[in-house]
Amino acid sequence: MRDRLCLLLAVIVIVFGAGPGTLHAQDGGTSRADVFVGVDPDTGEPTVYFVDALSGLSTVVAAPFGVGFTLVEDYVIYQKEPTGAVMRARADGILEPHPFIRRGADTASVTWIASPDRRAIAWVMVSTSGTSAVYVARADGSELSQLPITTPAPPLTLAPVALTNDLGRLVYDGAHAPEAGSPFVVYDHLVAYDIPAAAFTDLPQEPNCPCGAAFSADGRIFARLEAPDGRGPFALHVWNLPTNADFLIPAPDLAYRLAGDLIVNATGTLAAYGMATQVEAEAGALEEQYALALVDTVAQQQYAVVSPGPARYRPLAFIDGDSALLLAGVSDGGTYKLSLATGELQPVSDKLYLGSVTAP
Repeated sequence: MRDRLCLLLAVIVIVFGAGPGTLHAQDGGTSRADVFVGVDPDTGEPTVYFVDALSGLSTVVAAPFGVGFTLVEDYVIYQKEPTGAVMRARADGILEPHPFIRRGADTASVTWIASPDRRAIAWVMVSTSGTSAVYVARADGSELSQLPITTPAPPLTLAPVALTNDLGRLVYDGAHAPEAGSPFVVYDHLVAYDIPAAAFTDLPQEPNCPCGAAFSADGRIFARLEAPDGRGPFALHVWNLPTNADFLIPAPDLAYRLAGDLIVNATGTLAAYGMATQVEAEAGALEEQYALALVDTVAQQQYAVVSPGPARYRPLAFIDGDSALLLAGVSDGGTYKLSLATGELQPVSDKLYLGSVTAP
C-alpha cells in the first residue's frame, strides 16, 4: 500500500510541477497533504487517501458505500449509501458521522457545496414532503445558520450553487429540477442571497434556460451557458457583476445538445465545460458521446479540446498559469491534466484528486 501511494505521489509531483498538488513545508514544521478518493484494489471499497509528500507516508480512511466526496478544510465529507448518512473522513484517520450535517428521519436528500477556500459549507436538506431548507456554516460548524429562503413547490427544490469565502453570499437555484434529463447538473433560476445583510440580490437575466453556470473564486465573474430550452449548441454569457459589464460568446458549430460542468478562471478570460450527445451505435442502439469545450472570451471563440468518445471528463480547475486544465475522469474515477497548448491529455492518478490540506 505504501509503495503504491509513494509511486502515485511521485507521478503527481512530476505532472503538477509547482502548480496545484505540489506539497511543501510550511511555517512551524507543518506540511500539506494531497487528498484523493479511489477504490481500494484489495477491498473494492471507496477509500480516502491523505498523502504527505515530506514523509512519503499516507493516511488511508476506508469509506464503504461512500458517494459525493467533497474536501472541506481538513476533512472529506460524503454520504453513505443506501442510508444517506453524512460522514466525515479526517486527515488524522478518524471516520465519524458528520458533527453538524445530519439527516433526520424525514430527510429525502442532502446536497452541499464548499467555498473556494474550503473553509465554509452550504447545504440544502429536502424533506420527504418536498420542503427545502438551506444552511451555511464554517467548516468547523461555527456560525451555523438556516437562511430564510422560501422553498419552491414540489417536485422543484432548492440547490446550492456557489458560496463565497467570507460567508458573504450564497447563490442558489430557486427552481431546481432534480430529474432534469441530463447527465449534467443544470440550473433554472439563480438567486444571490447576501448573508450578512439578509437580502436577496437579482442576478442578470434570471430565470434563464435549464443550463450550466459557474462563478469565479472571488464571486465577481458570473458565467452562464445559454441555449433555447437547454438544448445546444450553447453560447456562453459572461458578466462582471461589480461593473455590470457583460459579453456573449456565440455558440460553436458543434452537434452537442447537452452541456454542463462549467468552470471559469479568475479573470473570466477562459472557461471550460463538458458536452454530450447521443449517437447511433451497433444494432441501432443509442450511445452517449462526450467532449470538452474550451472558451476563449478574449478571442470570442469556443471549440472542442477533447475528441468525442464514451469517456467523460469533468473540468476541475485551470492550473499552471491557465495553460492547462485539471480534469476528473467521470468514467474511470481518475485525474488528468490537459495541456491547452498541445491538447495532450496526461494521466495524473488513477484516483480522483480532491485538493490539499494541512497535515496533522
